Amino acid sequence: MKLKASLLAFLTIATILFSVYVFAKIEQQQYQEKVRAEVLGQLRASQARLEGGFNSRLLLEKGLIAFVLTHLAIDPQHRITQDEVNQFGAEFLPQRSGIKNFTLIQNNKITHVYPFDEYKMVIGTDLSRIPEQSEVLQKVIEKRGTVIAGPVNLLEGGVGLISRTAIYWTPKGRTEAVYWGQASLALSQDTLFSEAGLYEHSDMLNFAIRGRDGLGKDGEVFWGDERVFVTNPVIVNVKVANGFWQLAAVPMGGWEQNSPAFLWIWLIGGFLALCSGALVWFLIYSKEVQISLRCSQEDLIESEEQFRQMFTKHEAIMYLVDPNTLDILDVNEAAQRFYGYSLEIFKTMKLNNFNLLSMIEIKDILDHANKQKGGHWEYKHRLANGDIRDVEVNSTLIELKTKKFFFSIVHDISERKKAEEQLRYITFHDSLTELYARSYFEEEMRRIDTRRDGAVGLIVCDLDGLKLVNDTLGHASGDQMLINTANILKYCFRDSDVIARVGGDEFVVIMEGITKERIEVACERLKNGIRMNNEANQGVPVSLSIGFAISTGPSLSMKELFKEADNNMYREKLNRSQKARSAILQTVMNLLAARDFIIDGHGERLQEMVSNLAKAVGLSKRKISDLQLLAQFHDIGKVGISESILMKEEALTPEELMEMRRHCEIGQRIALSAPDLTSIADWILKHQEWWDGTGYPLGIAGEDIPLECRILAIADAYDVMTNDRPYRKAMEPEMAIAEIKRCSGTQFDPMLVEKFCEIMRTVE
Repeated sequence: MKLKASLLAFLTIATILFSVYVFAKIEQQQYQEKVRAEVLGQLRASQARLEGGFNSRLLLEKGLIAFVLTHLAIDPQHRITQDEVNQFGAEFLPQRSGIKNFTLIQNNKITHVYPFDEYKMVIGTDLSRIPEQSEVLQKVIEKRGTVIAGPVNLLEGGVGLISRTAIYWTPKGRTEAVYWGQASLALSQDTLFSEAGLYEHSDMLNFAIRGRDGLGKDGEVFWGDERVFVTNPVIVNVKVANGFWQLAAVPMGGWEQNSPAFLWIWLIGGFLALCSGALVWFLIYSKEVQISLRCSQEDLIESEEQFRQMFTKHEAIMYLVDPNTLDILDVNEAAQRFYGYSLEIFKTMKLNNFNLLSMIEIKDILDHANKQKGGHWEYKHRLANGDIRDVEVNSTLIELKTKKFFFSIVHDISERKKAEEQLRYITFHDSLTELYARSYFEEEMRRIDTRRDGAVGLIVCDLDGLKLVNDTLGHASGDQMLINTANILKYCFRDSDVIARVGGDEFVVIMEGITKERIEVACERLKNGIRMNNEANQGVPVSLSIGFAISTGPSLSMKELFKEADNNMYREKLNRSQKARSAILQTVMNLLAARDFIIDGHGERLQEMVSNLAKAVGLSKRKISDLQLLAQFHDIGKVGISESILMKEEALTPEELMEMRRHCEIGQRIALSAPDLTSIADWILKHQEWWDGTGYPLGIAGEDIPLECRILAIADAYDVMTNDRPYRKAMEPEMAIAEIKRCSGTQFDPMLVEKFCEIMRTVE
């Protein structure tokens, strides 16, 4: 009898331990899947930023091609000059960080480059004689599109990525396009990867990229630790123009094998197994049976009570379910607290009373689980107060003689589900504008390509002047400009239309079931929305370059449709960029006029003083006219400085002083963007330089400082000292003259100080 009891107890323990092993295995697998999902989420975000970074920079290449095609359309015999290329580069290249240079290539030779002064040594280089470059040339011609090559050794030195696009055009009288040459960009690999967050998260994840020249998994590893690809990494494909890269990552410490709950599962399971084995053994045989039936019954009752206490008091949510009727047989105290029902009410309920699935669906699941002796599911359960919770249920079929029941352990996973939903939202939405992100836009493009059943229209919009706003009014104003643009787009389009921000300043709208007439009406509605926004808001005006394309059948892919709309947008942008900058500059001038250093007559007084001093040293009328312009606009850069710093009554801190000194560079950038101020842009940059070289921002000295800046410095100092400022009261003219003389030879040109003093004595 002892042998039989021991054998049955052993089998009971082994059965429960095996169930615990299966449960622990499932938990471990789910934990590893969760960790991999988190890594995948990070890779998806980096993938979207990396592809967005590529696409935003390739806009410059598109613009360069449009620039060439525009010249060919106007005059096929016109030879593009380096000055024209310099003018194009000066207007568009500063808007794209991470672009080292761009070139034009004809007959396999580099004919133009920008920036010219820095890279002019590559002009005339025959790329067909350089094996690495020659291969890229041939790929571009064969593909008749864009090729991303690299990383490669650049002609000017260093390592980077090369983007090349073939330029074809159709001369008048011909039906076939002819090959003109190629446009090329040299891209900074480090800038792209930094923007994608690969360096930012390198303390948590170990990254690697393979697929040089867009060869995907067949390409070599060119960044990161190549061992990542042999340690079961999470991999996503990053699209480049002529293929894809594979971006892979693993946690810095490697994959954890066991979940945090692994030890607890085995402790609880082992405890259950031992208690159950002891219970079985006592039911079959015990020493007390030989003594008396009463003692045996007492021991059995005590053992059952221990099991009951363990079940009832355990912190895990547990309940027992009849697999045939779905009746709730028993629940522990943790389940009562979680669901909000008492034990008495629970015993009147069925599983479908709080499981949101129907009785039929639950029955089908439990029938399958009955065959498998258990299972693992995720459900939505309703609590007594009406709240809906996401739960994870692990059930094991327990058989005791003729009785069967499911022993279920429940975990509340509502927070995990919310985190997963939030991660999905972050992956597919732009955090600033709350529009769809590029990743979602591309998913929609693929979906429409595979299931198109009607006309599809694309509207591509590019926000004009964003770089100028960021440089002059600050990134907060630039962000508000993007938010205003997003609000206009939301207002002007249907809820069913997909509106996405696909680049730093580029937006796209997908409209299904559309006609050409309706999409033209939508574009007009958008233009009216922009006009109403600009009339209602006193801030920076919104200006969009808009292009659209429509396809009525699957013959034209979504990628080709996007390219057509993008080209149409770029043609409009080339015609309206100057107008947009002028509107933004007018806003800057209005803000400048609202500051106290304009309304108190500072500019007018300066114009008179600099004119008198300029005449005294023999400057021409044209120079005097420009000098008066400088007197009026030398402080235009202060529009980009915080008003709390400009109007501060106390002395500025070192950090505030550094911020204040930025106004010279900001002013120069504004002047370079305004045709009327271009002639004084260099003077605005240098108007705070000192005669002894201790000024800013360049630290130049003596006659290296433009004469106009030296004249303005004396007149400006005198006017500031003799008029009230936020931080002090005005001083007497005699004291101001004495201070200027004291600074002669340090801050001011001695010769000009002498002339100025003579003029002021005459005025007195």
